[in-house]
Amino acid sequence: MRTFVRPPRLKMGDDIRVVTPASATDIRDLSKGISALKNLGYSVSLGKNIRRLAQRGDLAAPDKDRAEELMDAFRDDSVKAIFCARGGYGSIRILPYLDYDVIRTHPKIFVGYSDITTLHLAINKLTGLITFHGPMPGVDVDEIKKGSFKQFMSVLAGESTDIGGYINRVIKYAVPGKTEGVSTGTCMSVFASLIGTEYITEPEGKILFLEDTGSTAADIDRYLFRLKLAKMLKKFNGFAFGDFTDIPTIDEPMPAIEEVIEGYMAELSKPSIFGLPFGHSNEQMLIPLNARIRISSEEPYVELLEKVVD
Repeated sequence: MRTFVRPPRLKMGDDIRVVTPASATDIRDLSKGISALKNLGYSVSLGKNIRRLAQRGDLAAPDKDRAEELMDAFRDDSVKAIFCARGGYGSIRILPYLDYDVIRTHPKIFVGYSDITTLHLAINKLTGLITFHGPMPGVDVDEIKKGSFKQFMSVLAGESTDIGGYINRVIKYAVPGKTEGVSTGTCMSVFASLIGTEYITEPEGKILFLEDTGSTAADIDRYLFRLKLAKMLKKFNGFAFGDFTDIPTIDEPMPAIEEVIEGYMAELSKPSIFGLPFGHSNEQMLIPLNARIRISSEEPYVELLEKVVD
């Protein structure tokens, strides 16, 4: 039986806490993102590691300090939403230090993507909380300034359930049709890295959203075959693929990533769509995770089937 917890809705003027659970953020870029959020009418506070000179290599702070910063945000009743400043690397290292009982009993809107996929998966699995793939203020300033971002925020405010109405591109499909299920994902390499751990979702009744950056077609084949070997791939109800960016150039001949994905999807014969506006690109659609969603090879490509905030 599905376990889920809805976070309280976000109201104008509420405090959004920005945290750094993975790599350190560029303060100049983050300042622009914070200004954009404030211009929309929200208050913004910062996690304690952002102003401290606590950086360790590429990481924003030592593992336990990053975990504590995130837990502080969940415990603080004045904080109504938690936005990750950026992804990068390192979220996986804080998983053992998080208090999932506290997260379950202090539900908050939690937003991020990329390496933050690790935290989405763990929180969804161990607490049932609905979380949100979406733009991050340290790296997606232009996205936050777009008019479509107001639609994103209206879903977090409980004023709308439209997550696909502003998709302004033609979506391809590998296998036509439509299906419903509980959403999970999204960064493919991160998802694959958690297979075999207590933090990975069970695939039954789920729709898997996937994207990646810096991966070759061989890498994508490896991740999908890893899911196949784990006997997970065939159990998903359907698949929704986003953008695959910064693909490395290699000398040896190799199929396109689309061809690799199409091969797996044809074998599974499950509804699967390709090219949704999410991933490491200049578009970030809102994807509620651990929420009931319908995907289709025809418009509307993605529909939210339940309210995701209380």
